[in-house]
Amino acid sequence: MMDSSAKSRTYITLSFAAVIAYAAVIEWAWGWDSIVAQWTNWSPAATAFALILMFCTYAIRAYRIRDYFRSHGQVNFSESFRITLMHNLANNLLPMRSGEASFPLMMRSSFGLSLSMTTGTLLFFRVLDLFTLLALGSIAWILGLDTSPVWLMLWALFLCSPILLLPMRSVVSSQILTRLPRKFEELGNSILSGMPDNLPALVRTLILTWLNWGLKLAVFAWILISFADLNVVQAITGATGGELSSVLPLHAPGGVGTYEAGVVAGAVFSGADLDSSVLAAVNLHLLIILGTLIGGFIAPLIGSASPE
Repeated sequence: MMDSSAKSRTYITLSFAAVIAYAAVIEWAWGWDSIVAQWTNWSPAATAFALILMFCTYAIRAYRIRDYFRSHGQVNFSESFRITLMHNLANNLLPMRSGEASFPLMMRSSFGLSLSMTTGTLLFFRVLDLFTLLALGSIAWILGLDTSPVWLMLWALFLCSPILLLPMRSVVSSQILTRLPRKFEELGNSILSGMPDNLPALVRTLILTWLNWGLKLAVFAWILISFADLNVVQAITGATGGELSSVLPLHAPGGVGTYEAGVVAGAVFSGADLDSSVLAAVNLHLLIILGTLIGGFIAPLIGSASPE
C-alpha cells in the first residue's frame, strides 16, 4: 500500500493531467479569449478572498470529522484537515466518485479506524450533504419563482426529514440485518456503527453541514454574479446545479464539462442567459480547481498522525 507521500505525488500528477485536458477542452469549445475577457472585473484580491473562503469550508468539513469522532481521542483537527484536502483532491479529479474510497482508507491509515465503520460515516455525511444542498437550492428557487404556502410547507417538512435517520438505523439493524448470514450481519452492523445513534450527534453534524454548504453556495453564487449578469436566485440555483453534478456519480475526471453543465442547467432553469452562464460556469470551475490544487499541495505539509 502506498504511503501518504506516494499518494500525494500520484494525486498531484493526476491533477496536472486533468488541468491540461481541461485547458484543451475549453480552447476547443469556447476559446480562452472569451474566458479571459470576463476577468476584467475580477481582481487578484478577489481571487485570494474566494480561495480563503473555500478553505474555510474545508476547515468546517475537517471539524465535522473531528467532532463526529470526538469519542476517538486519536482523531485530531490537523490530520482531519489533511484528510479533507486529500479527499477533496481525489474526489474532484477522479471520475465516477471513485475518489470517495480515499476517505475510509486515510481514516484507517491515520487513526486506525475500521474501513467498514468509516464507510458508514462517509455514507451518512453524503446523505446530509445531498439533503442540505437540495434544501438550500430549493429555498432559493421557491423564494424566486413560487412563494405559495404549499411549497414553503413542503420545504419545512423536508427540513425535518433527517430525524428519520435514527429510527431507520434501528430498523435496519434489528429487522433487516438479523435475517442475513452472520458474516453479512456483522459487516452491516459495522457500517451502521459509523452512523449516529443519538440525536445530539445528528444535530451537531447537521449544523456543521448547513454551515459548510451555506458558505460554499454563497461564495460560488458571488463568483457567478461577478462573471455574469445573474440575480441572486439564478446564481444560487446555478451553484447548486454544479455541486449536484459533482455529488451524483456521473461526473468526468476533474468535473470537466459536467460541472459546467450543472451550473448552466441550474442558472438557465431560473431564467439566466445561456451564453453568459456558460462562461461564468467555466470561470467558477477554474477557481474551484485552483483551490483544489492548492489544497493538494498544502496537504502533505500538514503531516500525518500515527494510529494509536
